[in-house]
Amino acid sequence: MAVRLTIDVKQRLVVSTFSGEINDAEVLDHISVIGSQPDFDPSCSEIVDFSGITAGRISTFAVQELSQRASIFNPASIHVIVAPQDFVFGLARMSQVFAEKTKPNLAVVRTIAETRKFLRLEQPAPD
Repeated sequence: MAVRLTIDVKQRLVVSTFSGEINDAEVLDHISVIGSQPDFDPSCSEIVDFSGITAGRISTFAVQELSQRASIFNPASIHVIVAPQDFVFGLARMSQVFAEKTKPNLAVVRTIAETRKFLRLEQPAPD
């Protein structure tokens, strides 16, 4: 798996773009990577883009663990998961249910275009 992390300070946006095959450990560890970035601001919104995922071995336990952890973002931050593939979309929707208390502003969409519209971004999100 590869993950590209972009922090757009101007748009107050953290974008994590995943590609290849994902697994529990890599997804669970990614949050600490975000929090360690010097430009990270907890009041930013977040896009998690799984468009480039080709396969995945993510357990229900990992989805629940990640979703129910205390968020490093502020409670008012908006989180959008881009999940065009059916298997990733299903996991993302499960995450949305588990995250009702930790990430109350979580949406799951199928395309980056839906994400930009949802977040009312002025320019396309970094990809």
